Amino acid sequence: MTRHKIHPVWESKLASGPAIGSPDHDERAQMVKADQRFQAALGQAIETGSERIEAVEATVQMKRRTKLAL
Repeated sequence: MTRHKIHPVWESKLASGPAIGSPDHDERAQMVKADQRFQAALGQAIETGSERIEAVEATVQMKRRTKLAL
């Protein structure tokens, strides 16, 4: 495998710059805030889903009681 030699000036610029694909500080802060908002929304959705399940189960039980009473 042939390895190409990089000019020393470019080599130092590559080494001193940020890693390719890594976010800078502001981007990272925005990503963290977005993740926190997502986690909060997910938690709320899970809670709401649990409440809805309980409501449906209670409704089913009430319908069963009503049918048995008739």
